[in-house]
Amino acid sequence: MNFPDFISVRLCISFVAGITLGWIFPQEPSAIMLPLVLSLAALILTFFFENYRRGILFGIAVLCTSTCLGILSISLAQPRFSSGHYSHSMLEGENLWDVRVKDVLKSSAFYNRYLLEVKGLNGQPAGGLLLAKEKRPAPTPLEVDDYLWIRGEIKPVPSPSNPYEFAFDQYMEVMGVYDQVTLENGSCKKRESSARSIRGFARKSRESAVRVLEATSMGQKERGVLQAILLGERDDLDPKVYGHYRDAGAAHILAVSGLHIGILLLMIRVLLSPLHALRHGKTAAAVLSIVLIWAYALFTGLSPSVVRAAAMFSFLSYGLYLNRPTNTINLLSLSMLAILLVQPRYLFQVGFQLSYGAVLAIAWIYPLLVISWCPRSLFLKKCWKLVAVSLAAQIGVLPLCLYYFHQFPGLFLLSAFLLIPFLGLIIGVGIAVVILGSLQTLPDMLARVYAQMIHGMNEIVRVIAEQEAFVLREIPLDKISLLLLYLLLAFLVLSFQKPRNRTLLFLGISVLCLQGWTYYQVQSNSRRQEVLLLHRVAQTGILFQNGRQLHLYSGDLKPLEPIVRNFQMYRYLERPVFGDMPVSFTIGRERWIVVDSTGIVPRVSGLPLNLILTGSPKVHLGRILKEIKPRIVVADGSNYLQFVERWRKTCKAYGIPFYDTGASGALPLHSL
Repeated sequence: MNFPDFISVRLCISFVAGITLGWIFPQEPSAIMLPLVLSLAALILTFFFENYRRGILFGIAVLCTSTCLGILSISLAQPRFSSGHYSHSMLEGENLWDVRVKDVLKSSAFYNRYLLEVKGLNGQPAGGLLLAKEKRPAPTPLEVDDYLWIRGEIKPVPSPSNPYEFAFDQYMEVMGVYDQVTLENGSCKKRESSARSIRGFARKSRESAVRVLEATSMGQKERGVLQAILLGERDDLDPKVYGHYRDAGAAHILAVSGLHIGILLLMIRVLLSPLHALRHGKTAAAVLSIVLIWAYALFTGLSPSVVRAAAMFSFLSYGLYLNRPTNTINLLSLSMLAILLVQPRYLFQVGFQLSYGAVLAIAWIYPLLVISWCPRSLFLKKCWKLVAVSLAAQIGVLPLCLYYFHQFPGLFLLSAFLLIPFLGLIIGVGIAVVILGSLQTLPDMLARVYAQMIHGMNEIVRVIAEQEAFVLREIPLDKISLLLLYLLLAFLVLSFQKPRNRTLLFLGISVLCLQGWTYYQVQSNSRRQEVLLLHRVAQTGILFQNGRQLHLYSGDLKPLEPIVRNFQMYRYLERPVFGDMPVSFTIGRERWIVVDSTGIVPRVSGLPLNLILTGSPKVHLGRILKEIKPRIVVADGSNYLQFVERWRKTCKAYGIPFYDTGASGALPLHSL
């Protein structure tokens, strides 16, 4: 039976399609009730009439109902559609917020970040989530389950300042967060509360495990890798070491997810296998397996990726207990449906997509690969199975990896072959190290031997990662290309599974569509001309695209390289040419002059003038405005904030438009 032929798979696909439609075209929950009622009525009518139940109408009614349920679920899951959301009762300016710290997020270079759950607003009950920023270093960082009073003004989560940058606002919207608040001295106050959540307890458990590992004799690099593998804690992970794992195609090892939970489930089943000899022992083993999986999830802090993996493998554990041949694919689809019914926003999280992409590919593609070659040698057979499972998983996540990370590690099979067989040993011994360390009975010899194991693994990864010729970087892939690539892979697997003329025809069409779309993008971008004033704190840069040529003008090129690299990749352009920042330049029929930190105003005449201020020049802006009468004044990210605010007021007094890249992002100079 083909993978798409399962009823559960079709229901899951239609439900996912409904969630996607509901996300792209947001609707109030009440707006979807009529289509849902009509589809349910059609479903009931076709179900009770046997002639229709066996025909296509019943199938269409089922798929329409599932799609409408997907749209309804994502509508109900969006906080802004809730009547109790803070946005419906918020006042202009400052408000008094009663919040709980729901989670501690990864810190940036300058700020600690927290996810706050709103409990009340201005003395009235309210709900919703907020992103909180606190300047580093904070005297006493907040912890999960801290309750606060905050008086402050919220602002929308900022969108990207430059083209093709990471959209942090969209990332937070997937988490149900639309606004942020800055925690300043005197603006927030802790309040006492005895209420504690499971997540808070899980966070404490993980922090306790981290302290145990810090007390061992392991080196910092080895401890950072172990904390990432065992606990999903990457704050102490050396960036260079992480880069090696990424380039070797082994970065997934450093995030507790489906791979770790799957290996743990396998170890648990082996340990509990003696119970099968007892009466009801198989049932007891299945229940204990699920309990131990969730205990490990609690131990690692109950992060969303671990919760998703634990839920998925709980379904799989139940499937193994039933021991039916087609149960894996059905239960994977049902587990996805169950998770998305509870939290449909998970669909748009990278971890969820990668986890299910890999596991579904293994369930579908791995059996095909295994039967494609049957070596006589037992050793070769085991090696081929290991290679096959890694290859199947990589095929499942390849389009997603290219879309999100834009690189492909060519030696991923070698990394998997050398590392995956020992990952179970590393996880098992790591758990033993934490338990013995907590009991203060950890032998120093065991800690040193274990540290050498981690060091050896790091060295293997480093050697693989240094083979730069096998790491393909800067591969552009947009959403349409992502869908076309998945269609291509699906028809390729179907053609391999059961070659048919129709399947081969669709495979050829999908290849042509992907090539055609890529060719269209290359050609359309090669005809573009664009001039951008970029935004980067303490930097100035102008990006000029002329066809496939790209030029960057700046006094300091290195801080702007990531922006330029993304721009070049997504536009299919040639390598950029660098130059110094000009003091004046002409675009079309307009002249731009640049006043930098020297404060010297270039003398030009003729065309209408526009003014760019960089490097916080100490100038009398009012006098300059009277003299040159610019059409617009632009301040980039290299200026002090107090200077920018003063210039804004001056321009308002003179009736001249003012543009701040720090507030509004990069400015297209050619479109003014």
